[in-house]
Amino acid sequence: MSVRLEELREGQIVWVIVRDRNGFRKRRPAIIPTPTSEISDDQPLVIMAVTTTYPDPAPPDHVELPWNPDRRRTTTGLARRRAAVVSWIDTVYPDEVESVIGMVPAKQMRAIHQALKK
Repeated sequence: MSVRLEELREGQIVWVIVRDRNGFRKRRPAIIPTPTSEISDDQPLVIMAVTTTYPDPAPPDHVELPWNPDRRRTTTGLARRRAAVVSWIDTVYPDEVESVIGMVPAKQMRAIHQALKK
């Protein structure tokens, strides 16, 4: 089941099928960095993959996201350590978004937008 277009917002974490660097497709969380006003049903939606596998400290192209084992206790809805990968961008159509997990807090969205400008 896909999410209605009206439900999609900048900063949301959503479940989608994302292509990895080798072209393999995998269901994973992703962030919508696109401004809400630019989201439309006839245009591909830019998404940024979220990963769980990265060293500590995180690489420069990673923005760590808040998480909590009880996903209800964080706005992201993430229950494990994860990071947005600024260099891992893909596109999907809005009707390919399976569900919304949560929202990226403003502090991390600012860091994501700053990293995208580099």
